[in-house]
Amino acid sequence: MMRPLRLAPLAVAVCAAAALIGSGPSGGSDVSLRPIASAHYGFEGLLPVGWQRSGERLVPLLMPREVVSIGTFPMPAGGGGNCGREPVAAIRRMRRGDALISIQEYTVTARMRPLAGGSFPPKSSQLGLDQLRFGRVARITGAPRDPGVPVTWATIPFSESGRAFDALVYFRGRPSAALRRAASRALAELRFGAAA
Repeated sequence: MMRPLRLAPLAVAVCAAAALIGSGPSGGSDVSLRPIASAHYGFEGLLPVGWQRSGERLVPLLMPREVVSIGTFPMPAGGGGNCGREPVAAIRRMRRGDALISIQEYTVTARMRPLAGGSFPPKSSQLGLDQLRFGRVARITGAPRDPGVPVTWATIPFSESGRAFDALVYFRGRPSAALRRAASRALAELRFGAAA
């Protein structure tokens, strides 16, 4: 069971004030982070100002199962590409300068656990977003003339607390260095507890 995120009242006031002042989606100082958590999905974290958590799962897939999606814009639900894992509706809604991170979890049985370490390295070594590439994704199935959406993206496998995840990271167009730092920080601030 995860220890709940606990902020002193003064820290909450500082976070609220920073949210009002804010530095936009490109990042900012440590005090401009807002807490998010889910006991159901066993995570807690901090979001940079200008980032938000999706109010619902963006893709209905059960394996891997989406546990949280965060981004710099309102994210509509609707999956499709990449075997149903890709949050197509949200990606198609992105505007230049937007970012989206969708965390999807694999079920790791006791028998699979020894093999998972090689495929899902510890999260601490996976935060640089070094695997980003530019291309087109989120094509609509059955629409042969649909070129998809030009994004910079990566799939980053990682593990934490005996759990295995992929972070699906998308930027509309080519991201600024500040937006990459903000996304990397948002990913780093997500912490996952042991599975219930």
